[in-house]
Amino acid sequence: MRDATTMYTNPHGTPPPRGRRILRGLLGAFLALLFVAVAGWAWVWFAPCSMGGCAPIHDVAQFQAEGSQLLDIDGESFGTLATVNRRVVSLDSLPPHLSQAVLAVEDRRFYKHGGIDMRRMGGAVRATFGALTGRGGRVEGGSTITMQLARNLFPDRLPYTERSPRRKIMEVRIARQLEREFSKDKILELYLNHIYLGSGSYGVEAATQTYFGKPAAELTLAEAALLGGLPRAPSTLDPTRNREGALERRNLVLREMADAGYITVAEAEEARETPIRLASGRNQPSDLEGSYFIERVRRELDEHVGGRFYTAGLRVFTTLDRTAQQSAEEELSQQLTAIEAGRFGSYRHPTYADTKGQSAESGETRYLQGMVVVMDAANGEVRALVGGRDWNDSKFDRAVQSLRQPGSAFKPFVYLAALERYRSPTHQVDDAPVRITLSGNRVWEPRNYGDQYDGMVTLREALTRSKNAATVRLAQEVGIGPAIRTARDLGISSDIPETPATALGSADVRPIELVASYAAFSNGGYRVEPHFIRRIEDRSGRVIWEARPERRQVLNPAAAFVLTSILRDVVDRGTGTAVRGAGFSGPAAGKTGTTNANTDVWFVGYTPELVGGVWIGMDQPETIIRGASGGTLAAPIWGRMMNRIYQTRPMPAAWQAPSGVISEEVERGTGILVSDTCPAQGATYTEYFLGAPPRGICPRGAQYPYFAAGDESWGDEEWDTRVNSSDSLEERGIVWPELDRIREEREGTVPAPAPRERRPVISPPAPRPPADTTPPRPERPTPDTVTRPAPDTVARPTPDTITPPPPDTVTPPPPRERDLPGIPVTSDRARQPGTGAPAVTPPDTSAASAPERGTRR
Repeated sequence: MRDATTMYTNPHGTPPPRGRRILRGLLGAFLALLFVAVAGWAWVWFAPCSMGGCAPIHDVAQFQAEGSQLLDIDGESFGTLATVNRRVVSLDSLPPHLSQAVLAVEDRRFYKHGGIDMRRMGGAVRATFGALTGRGGRVEGGSTITMQLARNLFPDRLPYTERSPRRKIMEVRIARQLEREFSKDKILELYLNHIYLGSGSYGVEAATQTYFGKPAAELTLAEAALLGGLPRAPSTLDPTRNREGALERRNLVLREMADAGYITVAEAEEARETPIRLASGRNQPSDLEGSYFIERVRRELDEHVGGRFYTAGLRVFTTLDRTAQQSAEEELSQQLTAIEAGRFGSYRHPTYADTKGQSAESGETRYLQGMVVVMDAANGEVRALVGGRDWNDSKFDRAVQSLRQPGSAFKPFVYLAALERYRSPTHQVDDAPVRITLSGNRVWEPRNYGDQYDGMVTLREALTRSKNAATVRLAQEVGIGPAIRTARDLGISSDIPETPATALGSADVRPIELVASYAAFSNGGYRVEPHFIRRIEDRSGRVIWEARPERRQVLNPAAAFVLTSILRDVVDRGTGTAVRGAGFSGPAAGKTGTTNANTDVWFVGYTPELVGGVWIGMDQPETIIRGASGGTLAAPIWGRMMNRIYQTRPMPAAWQAPSGVISEEVERGTGILVSDTCPAQGATYTEYFLGAPPRGICPRGAQYPYFAAGDESWGDEEWDTRVNSSDSLEERGIVWPELDRIREEREGTVPAPAPRERRPVISPPAPRPPADTTPPRPERPTPDTVTRPAPDTVARPTPDTITPPPPDTVTPPPPRERDLPGIPVTSDRARQPGTGAPAVTPPDTSAASAPERGTRR
């Protein structure tokens, strides 16, 4: 009987040798390993994607994603919006020595393998083993260009931090998938457009722009060799940080190119001797130009197509005019620098040069700031936007995000409301000191600039010379409510309180809205919305979004034209004459603005095509310089900017009177209509009226104001001639000789010019009244029954006897004290002895109290 051991170990009674059992075990393990290897190789090489391990590579367009390209109105690219700095170019556009440099050191057998170079991988294994065992060699990688591309395209599936067999197998699997899907040239093109080359640059085009400041198509052999060596260690070999290391790597690439037969030894030697000249500052001017503008485009894109524009490779056709943008940036910068240098008076604030880089978290800066907006008046397309002095130092956009007092730049809304309520440009309003009693027996006393008052003046003269007292009286006459509603209709969305000070621009507005509101004055009464994008196209050229600007009629075209005729006087002979002094001679209209204590200065103007606005001030309102005004500081910028813009485009024709406008010859200053029975006794000009002009009895013995001296420039009420009186206008940045002459005439040092010959009376057919025009109030006399007293016989109201507004006008409720920030009020129940006039505390003339005088220019 066999024992148990014999029975279960060997049927023949003898156990197998121990060595044979081990051999069988090893053979079984080897066969199993071989089976797994073959199966894995077959899966990697041949298995369909339905068996897993594939990547979504069928849409090649997604691998070209470099963000959205921005194009100006001429179709020229000026920037990109992307999460990384990448610019895609075709392989055909690149010089051959760039591709050869990359192939020579990264994958010399690229066109001979199928994505995995077994020969190179075996050599890398031997070299790495020798380095680890101390037998010579160095640690090398066996990754091909296709495998590197797989890592760059799918970092989520092939994490850089993972070092495991699974990751390597997946890398090979995706590399094989790429080889089956794309040609070799396409794989090389994708690689050259996606490989990281240091300094935040992805792809050879972005790297060439960063390091050499030119396109990749212009690379020399030496420069191409330098870029070709960067993929090995882009951060370490960055030539801006490690110039010697980058040059050493470049020379290695040149040797490898000669060894591979791409270039000759002589060519390699010549390239090694060629110095590398990097672009100064590594700047990217096209992407940095107009960054405030680009930010507004980015916000509009996010609204229209969402965040996918970062990677969708869209073509965004914007409204940017490169000439306008460059002019706005440069003219604003030069003027602000001149102000800080003391050219316009003593400047006592921190300068840009001294405090750059010290902006607050909110973006506010301590140095002088400014903004410029230029728009197409017909459709609201923004041609240029400068939201501040330095985008890199402050991202706060003062054109769109800030709220500032417009000062006298708000006055056109008051005068437009008056014109629409049948006050003609010759309507007389009293320019005398005004005193308004508010609730709680408080008193507001707005003053003219320089305390100069001219008695009865026409609406045209009051707006042209920015008369504060006359404007306040006009606002009381027509009501501040209609002026506010007009501003609302034209696009002002900020809160505007119904207080008397609103007529002088005390309410805060957004600068871009103020500029856009003036567009209706230029385009015949249509409100337009500012926008920055014309249309958006995908890669195939299909339009996926297109702007459809809305034009909504909000003004009577006749009223818009008459107001424009007055605002043209502002530029030609009023507070905006610095526009002409700056050299712009085309048709232009506009209004200056200066707030209390000279903290904000403005000029908003327009041509028949463009509307633009300039603002200058401190982020935290402070006096810029003593005597600063919109006429001296802001208007010259507008004039020089428009002069540059119209050097590259034809000058438009002046505005033409629409239906509903009647023109007549009138006397300058008095506004009296000239006829055979009422001949002119002074200079005349052509006035425009909405409908029939007022005709009354011809006054006799009329006296003419001193400013009625022909059609020469009038005195500039917004310029304090007492400031820097020893300086010439040229030293203050204004080249306009006629202003010196007019100031001399006003002081009586030279004789006034003789009156000009009367212009012929223009008598177009009487138009039909606009359908939407409010009929005249019942108590208003008809034009044929108006009696016009002589100017010297007009009873001017005293400060205590201001005529209350007519019953049909909107009278603002008595404001509370907080409704009038910065405006002094006094209780005046006590009377001055013997006068009956209220006892008013004399205003403080110190600089600290200047903002409390209620003065607007």
